[in-house]
Amino acid sequence: MKHAIYGGLGGALAGGLVLGILFLGPLSNPTQSKEVATAAPTQTQTSAAIAEPTETQSAEEVVPKCSVGEALAADGILQLQAQVVDASNSAVLFDRSGSTPARTASVLKLVTAAAALESLGPDYTVTTRVYVDAVDPSVLYLVGAGDVTLSRLGVNEQSVYRNAPKLATLVNQISRWSNTQTFSKIVLDSSLYGAASGDWNSDWDKKGLKEGYMSQVSALQFDGDRDNPRNKDSSRGADPVARAGKWFKEAMGANAASAVVEKGVTPNSVIEIAKVTSRPISEWIQYMLVVSDNTLAEALARLVSLDQGLDGTFGSLDQAYKKALAKTGLNLSGIKIEDGSGLSDFNQASPEFINSLLGLIDKEYRNFSIIEAGMPVAGSPGSLAYRLENSEGNITAKTGWIRSGYTIAGFMDTPDGAHLIFSVYNLGKVSVANRDAMDALVMAIYNCGGNLGNE
Repeated sequence: MKHAIYGGLGGALAGGLVLGILFLGPLSNPTQSKEVATAAPTQTQTSAAIAEPTETQSAEEVVPKCSVGEALAADGILQLQAQVVDASNSAVLFDRSGSTPARTASVLKLVTAAAALESLGPDYTVTTRVYVDAVDPSVLYLVGAGDVTLSRLGVNEQSVYRNAPKLATLVNQISRWSNTQTFSKIVLDSSLYGAASGDWNSDWDKKGLKEGYMSQVSALQFDGDRDNPRNKDSSRGADPVARAGKWFKEAMGANAASAVVEKGVTPNSVIEIAKVTSRPISEWIQYMLVVSDNTLAEALARLVSLDQGLDGTFGSLDQAYKKALAKTGLNLSGIKIEDGSGLSDFNQASPEFINSLLGLIDKEYRNFSIIEAGMPVAGSPGSLAYRLENSEGNITAKTGWIRSGYTIAGFMDTPDGAHLIFSVYNLGKVSVANRDAMDALVMAIYNCGGNLGNE
């Protein structure tokens, strides 16, 4: 099984397995073992009935299933929905309301990644362009195409999005076109999808802007609208388009010092003078998954919608995803897509559906190996860096959190050699204690391995 590009533990895994056996002991509970009793023969039994068993007749010992009951009973487990599947034979080992659709939190990013790969393909790129008016070349148009990675840092500097295209490259190209042209107006065109100042889902928490885990959804923004392009969770603004215009004008320097900046739509009568192209979305997907980047998820969702002939708005995403995933064989009837990031309480997908998708990923369906390569790995950089630590290198999973639940879904290679697919939702008004209880349940499943019981 492949692990995330951000780090694996290689040869340490073998040693870790031995240590796991030494520390954890037998996988089954000794108190649960059953003795096979043989009743004394009665006088009415025939000699054949009481004959000693031959080698071929010896009874098989009954091996008790491994229980996760203690972890299930923990106070931190709220409304549990979960399913665990043995990847070798698709047998369901454990199920708690596994077929019931529910909010997924950021586990939904697995679905976003799959829809993007099916619709756009891994090599898809986004090109941001600059135009001048064909009649009045002092009017400049900056046109957003959905590349939220476009960075205002210097050419040799790295933002959170490694090797992203740079505003400085656009400015250099404009200067090469003409280093004497002054500009009277800069028009900011974010009309590809959404409102002129960006969109925000009605049930998202506005603290996401201040805490820096989400930006307004807009086709035109720099660095995901972060105050600090080098900081993943840097604060975002209320109007990413206006901020992009401010930074663009500053970068243009003296030639645009007197330019009026306004929002608008680019006419047909324009001349292209500059462009930069993003990294392929395969790289977007891997970064989105390993750190759970919401801004990238929403950008990918809009690009899928547009590619499916829709308008890129929130209301188009459910139809767009179902069209994009139609050929995968997944049962899409129970899912509801409200956004691309999983921040909405109104997204709906069951643990069973997520496990079906994970099954395709595990079998390397088409380009889906890209998804696994981006998923966090226990003990490696990413959202599992300091979680599930006793399974270091052996659990690969996407994590999720919103105010109404914690979720996790992925793969585990267990101490007994089993390869399991799992999805666990701990839903309700949650705190870190509920995350810890969910993680404890995942570790109990891991320790049980292929002998997991569905008590």
